[in-house]
Amino acid sequence: MYDVVIVGAGPAGSAAAIMARRLGLKAVVIDRREPPREKPCGGGLTPRSWKLLNALGVEYPIYGACREIETRAAGYSYVLRKEPILVTRRPQFDHALLKQSGVDFIRDEVINVKNNTVVGRGGEYQARVVIGADGATSAVARSIGAGNYQGHKTHAIAYMTIARGPASERCVVDFDAVINTTGQLGYSWIFPVDEGANIGAGVGWGRWIDLRRLVVEYAEKAGYKPGPVLGHPLSLGYVKSLGTRNVLLAGEAAGLVDATTGEGIYYAVASGAAAALAAYTALKIWGSEKHAAEIYQRLVEPYVEEVKKTRAISRIAKIIGKRKTVIKLLGRRLLNLYTRVYTGEATYSLQLKPIDKS
Repeated sequence: MYDVVIVGAGPAGSAAAIMARRLGLKAVVIDRREPPREKPCGGGLTPRSWKLLNALGVEYPIYGACREIETRAAGYSYVLRKEPILVTRRPQFDHALLKQSGVDFIRDEVINVKNNTVVGRGGEYQARVVIGADGATSAVARSIGAGNYQGHKTHAIAYMTIARGPASERCVVDFDAVINTTGQLGYSWIFPVDEGANIGAGVGWGRWIDLRRLVVEYAEKAGYKPGPVLGHPLSLGYVKSLGTRNVLLAGEAAGLVDATTGEGIYYAVASGAAAALAAYTALKIWGSEKHAAEIYQRLVEPYVEEVKKTRAISRIAKIIGKRKTVIKLLGRRLLNLYTRVYTGEATYSLQLKPIDKS
């Protein structure tokens, strides 16, 4: 029997595996696809994301850096020059993290979890603690009745492509491109990678729309040659459950995504590491896996509260997003707000209170 079975080989699962191995737990990662494999994602590592990875001593590949961030909304454009957003490629990023964990990997599709048994199509795996890090449509969450995924009611839809074109050090986040084309709140992005860019678009708070054509046309208009376009649901910060007893949900399986920006890697790494720590504390200190979920809940509560606030802010953004007068009045203040959040200078709250760094 394993101490921990981790379902999912993305950033949350691999962060859990890294931490579990360091803590001396016997662990295994199970996923239906083995990294490197593509995951529709902007690939942007915000300053607080790469600072967290650095603090944990985790190495990761970088393919670009945004030293300028241009935001376009309601016909206006704002450019920020702060700490850079580093841009990675998800196939290589996920593979690098999984490889660093040093734990065994099993390729199998998990369909259910029953107490201490993880049931896959290819076999069954015994574990004292199960960490579900298997993404937006988590089979682990469904098997315990967590219900974090309810289609467009809880998730946005995003599409992306890796396009070839001019090198740049500017990230673009363009709300106008999506709103003017679809009438729904969302944004397009351009994040530089190597000799090209990660280009995509997403919409939230409404019926999902096929944005593949928009992504292709947006890339071509910006002077890039798009590659294949891939799509995937993305949580709008809907956190109904973090697990129960010895089954923990991490990353997007728990709904831990910033609903205003779509940032998920930070929460994935933080919650994955916390899940492994909770498993260690329950097994090695308290001597029983039944305490794991309670410990984990306490460790990640600050992230849960922050994500819930992003969901509320995102709903407000839906209301004001197409009102140019309001955007003109609030634009720079909102941009400053998001800058302070992504740099880690502050967290979401009703007043966005600064972090006490003393």
